[in-house]
Amino acid sequence: MALQPAASAALETVPPADRVAVVVAPYGDDGAYAGEFTARGWPCVAIELAPAMLPPELAGSTVTGEYRHRIVHTGSLRETVKLLAPHRVGAVVAGSSLGVDLADQLAEQLRRTGNDPSSSLLRHDIGLQAETLAAAGVAAPRGIRTASLATALDWAAFYDLPEYVVAAADTALEAPTRRCRSGYDLAVAWRAMRQNAHQQGLDPHLVLQEHLCGTVYHLDTVTGRGPSDAVEHRVTRIWAETRTPAGLHDRSDLVDPRGLAPRLLTLYMLRVLDILGVRTGVLRSRLVVVDGQGPVLVRAEPGPPMDAADTVLRELTGSDLVQDAVQAVLPDRPRTPARPVRRPHIARVSLIAPQDGAIDEELLRTITALPTVRQAAGDLRPGARVRRTVNRTSSPGELVLAADNRRDVDRDHRAIRSAERRGLYRGAATWSPHPAR
Repeated sequence: MALQPAASAALETVPPADRVAVVVAPYGDDGAYAGEFTARGWPCVAIELAPAMLPPELAGSTVTGEYRHRIVHTGSLRETVKLLAPHRVGAVVAGSSLGVDLADQLAEQLRRTGNDPSSSLLRHDIGLQAETLAAAGVAAPRGIRTASLATALDWAAFYDLPEYVVAAADTALEAPTRRCRSGYDLAVAWRAMRQNAHQQGLDPHLVLQEHLCGTVYHLDTVTGRGPSDAVEHRVTRIWAETRTPAGLHDRSDLVDPRGLAPRLLTLYMLRVLDILGVRTGVLRSRLVVVDGQGPVLVRAEPGPPMDAADTVLRELTGSDLVQDAVQAVLPDRPRTPARPVRRPHIARVSLIAPQDGAIDEELLRTITALPTVRQAAGDLRPGARVRRTVNRTSSPGELVLAADNRRDVDRDHRAIRSAERRGLYRGAATWSPHPAR
């Protein structure tokens, strides 16, 4: 139940002769997994998915990174295991949410560290997560997992709640959740989400849940084997989310783990991980602390691909989710660092465009040159077109701020919002082959 920040792991010694690490479906990681294993002396084999098994947005995608060999999985587990036979596989890890189920199956077949394949869905299906937690007597959102709009409407009419959330059951579906207040809202959101799932070739089941009011937290966790070979969970990072009065994501701040709220969140999350059958790997989870009820898991999904904050986290705290995931499946544990890692204050600030427009060059230069800005993500260039921000995924971009104290971060956060009010999105538009989201 360690709450201290993740420390930089010492690199592994060279693995037993000719042992390789298998990375399943490493789409969107920019070669991070291959680089992490290679730095520890582990050559890698990539398992790519056949084109027919990829969602449309990944059509034509190629796996990047330093891989010794690449194998295409066409749907036959037996054939993929056969293709791996010439390699001495020492570790298996999912490189993205698309590889979770197959990675579990391969680890079991090859007798390597992994999760029970029968529990795979619990790590990327939010409807099954809620059902499983509720059955175990743990706080979970009220909701229903179904592919039928009529069933969802009947459920909503029965509970008659002020607000609902519609989401894809499978976290692999690239679609934002939608909040609904009426049967009409629900029907519109449902049809759009189902169409999106169909286009991406994913599970048609959706989830209708109550909208939970409270403070939102994001937790990163890693699970591996402890000194006595027992399953050991660790919360590595906790982010507290702040929203605008209009309900848009404003910023998420890395939380000092020594407070009461982080400890309560950690205790709840450790129980959740046990109930979901997690035995190894990393998860990114969203929790809401509801007044009078405590923490409630909204969704948990496998870690990486990496996001905008990971580069900064690696630099400032000594670890990120890719490193955690790799370390979890390696047979040897890292040496304990000599000194604790300093914990700076880090915030992830979403840019918010009040209307359609284009990014102003001078004001963009002003905000990206602020003293605490360490990373910028998104199509942030002069003249880039933007759309009005309606949710986090439609934000023009994100800035990662870091400093030794929160005051400096707060000062630059105010400067960013001031630049937006002064006309950050009123620049001269330039043509781009990649239109704003």
